[in-house]
Amino acid sequence: KIKVLKTKMKNLLGESLTHLDNEFEKFKRGILKVKDYLFTFLSNPSVPYENNASERGVRKIKIKQKISGCFRTDSGADDFAKLHSIAETAMKNGNSKFNAILAVVQQ
Repeated sequence: KIKVLKTKMKNLLGESLTHLDNEFEKFKRGILKVKDYLFTFLSNPSVPYENNASERGVRKIKIKQKISGCFRTDSGADDFAKLHSIAETAMKNGNSKFNAILAVVQQ
């Protein structure tokens, strides 16, 4: 089935679609760049088929932006991003967010 999907995709991407909108042509070129990796999740079970983890990763930042509107300084935004990155990475690896931040601060 994977081979059939890849063959169908190759045939579709090989068609001339110049009669369609220019934006679609840009999309097609983007797909062509990543076509070898597009169906990796079908053959490798450790690769997720969706990007919900990435979306959840930026959710806290968007909530912060909605509540306060913005960061007061660039360094404040940088510090928030660093702490958020450390905490989320620790959580994804099954570690305590607090202990991870504490370990970085103690270095």
